[in-house]
Amino acid sequence: MVNNQKRSWCVALAMSFVTALTAASYQVGRWRVVADQEQKTVGIALAGNDTPLFTDVAARAWIDHADEPLTTRGAVSLTATAAHDTLTLSFTMADGTVLAQSFCSDDDGFLQVGLAVSRRQETLRSNRLEPFYTTQVADVLPYNNQNRMLRVPWDNDAWVRFEQYAFSREMDAYNVTALFNGNSRQGLILGAIDHDTWKNIVHVKASNRNHIDELSLRSGVTSALTRDKRSHGDVVGDTLRSARFVITLTDDWRTGLESFTACCRRVAPQRSWDGGVPVGWNSWGVMQEKISYEGVIDVADFLGGEIRQAGFGGRDGRLVMSLDSWWNDNLSEAQVRQFVAYCKQNNMTPGLYYTPFADFATWDHALTGSAYTSKDIWLRVDGEPLTLDGAYALDPTHPGTQAQMRQRILQFRRWGIEYLKCDFMSHGALEADSWYDTSVTTGLQAYNQGMALLQRMAGNDIYIDLSISPLFPYQYAHGRRICCDTYSRISETQYAMNALTMGWWLDGLYFANDPDHLVLHQRNANAAETAGENRARITSGVITGMMLCGDNFSDNVEYGYPEASREAARTFLTNPDINAIPQRCRSFRPVSGVTTAADGAGNLFYYRTDEETYVAVINYGNSSLSGRLPLSSIDTDDGEADTARELWTGTEAAITDGVLDYRVPSRDARLYRISRKTSAVNPPYHPGEASTDAMTAHTLLGQHLGTSEARGIIIVNGKKQLKP
Repeated sequence: MVNNQKRSWCVALAMSFVTALTAASYQVGRWRVVADQEQKTVGIALAGNDTPLFTDVAARAWIDHADEPLTTRGAVSLTATAAHDTLTLSFTMADGTVLAQSFCSDDDGFLQVGLAVSRRQETLRSNRLEPFYTTQVADVLPYNNQNRMLRVPWDNDAWVRFEQYAFSREMDAYNVTALFNGNSRQGLILGAIDHDTWKNIVHVKASNRNHIDELSLRSGVTSALTRDKRSHGDVVGDTLRSARFVITLTDDWRTGLESFTACCRRVAPQRSWDGGVPVGWNSWGVMQEKISYEGVIDVADFLGGEIRQAGFGGRDGRLVMSLDSWWNDNLSEAQVRQFVAYCKQNNMTPGLYYTPFADFATWDHALTGSAYTSKDIWLRVDGEPLTLDGAYALDPTHPGTQAQMRQRILQFRRWGIEYLKCDFMSHGALEADSWYDTSVTTGLQAYNQGMALLQRMAGNDIYIDLSISPLFPYQYAHGRRICCDTYSRISETQYAMNALTMGWWLDGLYFANDPDHLVLHQRNANAAETAGENRARITSGVITGMMLCGDNFSDNVEYGYPEASREAARTFLTNPDINAIPQRCRSFRPVSGVTTAADGAGNLFYYRTDEETYVAVINYGNSSLSGRLPLSSIDTDDGEADTARELWTGTEAAITDGVLDYRVPSRDARLYRISRKTSAVNPPYHPGEASTDAMTAHTLLGQHLGTSEARGIIIVNGKKQLKP
């Protein structure tokens, strides 16, 4: 199993040697890399294992939009540079182009792979690099029907879902995947750890239950799922570098994905927050465009009164009051200031909605804070303004966009805003014909520049919660919604739990996963949601992380069913045992993570603290769900278990011979708390808990720099510095 507690990143090259190869084998950490002089390919195996995991591995580069790539297989010579746990194989082509394929290992057993392309200091151009490509992969998983390929989406727009497929098709997973067996949990983890320039995928073609026919790690890809309308932008320079990817074998794919997030944090540390997990209310759940000052204060009075008394709130009982879209249409500046003052007087966090990279106005208009108009800052494809979800996409590098961002966020700070829901962020990462900053040539470079500005302007006083946004990069925000516009029905709870089942590990990248607004009675459902559906939706929020309810509790707003919502809130938001969980736990882990449908969701989730183990069971079906859960499957020994209690009903639960018996009515949920006799000396690692003290340096474009490369004006941990 991967050791998650101690990490040492790749050492710099020192005391290196260069040698001509015939057929050479190199030790790279726990890996053995064999370079084949004749075939100009690479074999990769675990040290001490005679059976290679990968053979016939090549690297490929598409230069100047050529139809066919340069490939290491076509090299005329091959040399190696090796030192410690780092190896670089330099493949020289007939025209002098060098494809330098690098391998590096750390103490945790990850193999890092990258590609650098150069040609006698000539300027090169490429929009696709592949540091790793092979059609020869060992059958490392058992031969049965439980092998799965995890497709991680690019963002969360348009209700896209995580999916897992049998080994019978092709798949593109964005940035990271797990190839795993649902019974044994053995897995192969592959993922990109650089997110400053390229949109990355792991491409897999599999067949015959357990065989991988093709595997490639690609930098430079666009598709309908990246929301792009053109090819990936070109990267230009005298040396072109792919993103770095990591590979590992693990005996538990869940641990492997959690460990992958730690690899990412070594490159770009997770953004910290001292204020506790946000708990409170968001207006888009039901009020939507009918939001009003009177309605918001009614909601704040209700939640801040009887509901907060039962423990509904964040650290020290603090409540987030987040005003969503239409706040700037329906509330005057004076009312916003009154709202902020009310929040500050009542231990609440005032929040607003913001779309820095999307413009929903359909006409050319003057921009606040600059001499530009909106048409000046629109991104374009083939000369035409670029739209997505009905909004113009804005150029994050344009001084007009940036002036507008500065003016707006400074205004928010003057008002005293402490929480921003930032929506339609994917607009800022779209590929375009060009950007104002001519040194920017890809959508992700532009997005990093815009996000770096957002982070600097918001500072450490405003909690940034991303709504529709790419999963990567992550380091600029505190939280991110794992799904899109999720309300009250059991089908919507299942949609949210799809993202938790296959993406719980994202809270190793964000301070908190956001399950979207938790609605009890949505606006057009005639208050027909059952108590079970309400219980399931609140449970889905509790075990994901943040908890922002979304009902209309005000009689002064016509949408929704205020009285029914107030009654439901008194029932489902006032359980102190349930309300305590978000401040004690992070995202719950799936017990299995295997789903019957490709886009389905698990039923069982768990989280282990020092004193207790929590188990959530959610039933999405129309008949009751029952089963027996071995404690061993939730990292708990039979001898540790003391008592078990179901927190929604307040009843004792049976544990017999190391097994928890559960039964859940149709479209309902149960949440068990197992008290343990002794605290864990070393509780299981969970993403986001490990410290990350490495320096993270970026250029003003948001491009990552290693410590030794950092020169001039750079951004270090979110602050400008001058490094000579």
